[in-house]
Amino acid sequence: MSPQSFPKSKRVVRGDAFTLVLRKGGCAADDCLVVFAFAHQIDDASKTGGSKNQRRLGVTIPKKTGNAVARNRWKRWIRESFRTQQDRIPPGFDYVVRPKKGAAGGWKKIQRSLPKLARKASLRCKPQD
Repeated sequence: MSPQSFPKSKRVVRGDAFTLVLRKGGCAADDCLVVFAFAHQIDDASKTGGSKNQRRLGVTIPKKTGNAVARNRWKRWIRESFRTQQDRIPPGFDYVVRPKKGAAGGWKKIQRSLPKLARKASLRCKPQD
């Protein structure tokens, strides 16, 4: 598999993993996106399907964002941006990304925002007990 592929192992798919990232993770936002990051713990990584040095992405798009076409477009843009810029995003974290309320984003805006916000969110991540 190519280094820029996006298999299921690089996705946050379980509800408990989403909840963990959203409740306990660091957060960073700009006028387009909100990014939450949560560091893998050794035992958490095995339970939630991640490895210690891997980046995983979860995307959540609220219905207020628009109709199904608009929501799916946001998901495609975010996933593709993550996939193509994995080397610019810090490893060892689960990321959950959502568009900011009322954001009028586009592909180029997401491309610029995602790596920058991922770095900020990972730095703001609370230390683990």
